[in-house]
Amino acid sequence: MDKWINHPTSLKILSLVLALLIWAIVHIDPETSPQSVTSNTDTKIIEAATIVPIGLDTDKYVLTGLEPTVVRVVVEGRISNLRTATNEDYVVQLDLRGVGPGIQDLPLTLKMPKGITEVEISPRLVTVQVEELETQTLEVQVLTKGDPAPGYIVGESSIVGDTGNVVEVTMPKDDYARLATLAVTVDITGANATVTNKKAKVVAYDTQGVALSNVTVHPDTLSAETIISLPSKELPVQLRYTGNLPEGFSLVSINSATTSVIVNAQQTVLDELTLYDGFVLDLSKVKESGEVLVKAEKSDIGLTVTPNEIPVIVEVEATAMRKMSGIPVVITGLEDDLKATIANSTNGRMDVVLTGADNLLQKIKSSDVKLSLDVTGLTVGTHQLMIAAELPAYIHTQEFEDFTLNVTVEITSTKEVDTKGEEEAVDPIIPDLPTNEIDGENPDSDSEATTGGVEEPMGPSPSSNNEEEVQNGEL
Repeated sequence: MDKWINHPTSLKILSLVLALLIWAIVHIDPETSPQSVTSNTDTKIIEAATIVPIGLDTDKYVLTGLEPTVVRVVVEGRISNLRTATNEDYVVQLDLRGVGPGIQDLPLTLKMPKGITEVEISPRLVTVQVEELETQTLEVQVLTKGDPAPGYIVGESSIVGDTGNVVEVTMPKDDYARLATLAVTVDITGANATVTNKKAKVVAYDTQGVALSNVTVHPDTLSAETIISLPSKELPVQLRYTGNLPEGFSLVSINSATTSVIVNAQQTVLDELTLYDGFVLDLSKVKESGEVLVKAEKSDIGLTVTPNEIPVIVEVEATAMRKMSGIPVVITGLEDDLKATIANSTNGRMDVVLTGADNLLQKIKSSDVKLSLDVTGLTVGTHQLMIAAELPAYIHTQEFEDFTLNVTVEITSTKEVDTKGEEEAVDPIIPDLPTNEIDGENPDSDSEATTGGVEEPMGPSPSSNNEEEVQNGEL
């Protein structure tokens, strides 16, 4: 033994072993296990893995509650596999197949990549609430958001298109008690014309105006519109006409079933309007009796009218003439101490010739023709004046050399000074006679014979002489 120990080779071997032991004592951590130094596996922790429900019969039920919604997952596997897999590869599943309505605790399962094993899911059980679904057919309302442009008002809102305002709503049966409104929204902020939202989303709101979840709507979008317009006012129609009928024709009547229209304008404009006279019939385009469509004139004050076109029934006939004799002339504006005498008149009465449709001429009474002469401000002397004629609708005066309304008027003083220097009043020349007492005509009779001062028709007139005028204020 001593010989072996003392052998030089043995001493070298022992020295090497001792050197290795000393190196190991210095470099190896006594708290580290031999396995951790040599192992190629590791663990991975996912703190908030999302739970994915599967298998629920969504035609009948809906998952309305899940607690908790995330869990802690610990897995183990080869380091290379753990590094390759992402968090999305670890799926925590909640199997709801065959589960009915109610609250219950159910287990979770973990779907992992190949080569990785589950170590822990915390918690393993979750609490779920499943509710039964119910489908109802409900109407959709239209809500507006914002304010229109200044001066404009919000009109009617409606659902437009072929789908109508009815949809199918599917939601938990118990939630219908909280459903207050099913609506789409149209944004009208700053609008000065009708606004249309072609893809308005249908939303279910509770009694507090909060949108409800777990609601399925079919169809889920609709087309909705809100009318934005200027303030409106209903006004009676006053039809105007211009131009002349073809030669030899006169108007019998102009009528329309449209007696009023809706006018839209700024409120300050509406406040001053009492009627609408923007429909003007051009008589030069009327060739025969019948219906004519008359459009509203374009407005330069931002005014619109509904409807903007109205039907007008026009009746025309051949023009005829009729002489009316002994029509009294009413003189107005004469000073108290003056008198007026009309040349070529009989006691202040004139003969006039009227033109118009024969059908209308035959219905005229002498009391329908009113003549007046305004002498306001005139002094003593001779004056040339025009007599004003107030006639029935569509009737006109025709002037000839012997039948003219352009007359000579002599104004004189009614005061005369006698030899004693006293002034005496002179009776006016023009007597104050009833207008229907003409040439012996019976005041109580409406008939008009040629012997009573009104002559027979004079036959067709060469011209209708229609001028632009407004007839009686309304249609």
